[in-house]
Amino acid sequence: MSIGAAISMTSPDAGRIIAAASLRAEERGEKCFAIIVLDSRGERTNEEKEIVAENLALIMARNASPVVQESDDIPGALISAARQFGVRTLFVGSARPRILGRSVAEKLIRLAPPFDIVIVQRDSAR
Repeated sequence: MSIGAAISMTSPDAGRIIAAASLRAEERGEKCFAIIVLDSRGERTNEEKEIVAENLALIMARNASPVVQESDDIPGALISAARQFGVRTLFVGSARPRILGRSVAEKLIRLAPPFDIVIVQRDSAR
């Protein structure tokens, strides 16, 4: 079994999710996977590219293995990757409050995946 961190590579909040998941994996003596789902969107900005580089460095520093999927169905791709890598607990970030639509975490929960979901709260300063 293993632990997963569902992250957006362009999110400055990914570090908290990676840290929480890798700490749990270390405590349990399990492997940690950082599951990244890229949408089909084109070119990234320079700022996004810098955040991606920082997040990759965090993944490696925490001894996590990156798993990259490309899909416009983020919850489905997360479930697929988690199953493939034997994830029993998936850490996801909490979303900003929404007026319309559901967050990735809400969509995941509604799909009743075969693993536990831990929601890592956002930094209240933001």
